[in-house]
Amino acid sequence: MPQPPQPPDQAPIIMLPEEFAGKWANAAQLQRSPHEFTLDLIRMGPQFLQGQVVARVSFSPLLLGELAELFNGAWRRYTEEAGIPPESEASDE
Repeated sequence: MPQPPQPPDQAPIIMLPEEFAGKWANAAQLQRSPHEFTLDLIRMGPQFLQGQVVARVSFSPLLLGELAELFNGAWRRYTEEAGIPPESEASDE
């Protein structure tokens, strides 16, 4: 009996439309309901007196957990590469 095709070992290729090329954000807000989280990425102006939401994404609690792990791992690698001491060590000083 022939085996079903196996998925490739490489990650999928994801194309990004030009309108999603990226936006600068220097602030964020997170709201939640019993069923979803909504993240607003905001570009604040000088002196943080006025801001504009540049992106809004709503997602499930399950995805929030996955995002938290993803961000924590990326932050840990960044601080290790940059030579920034972990927060627990930095706050002991």
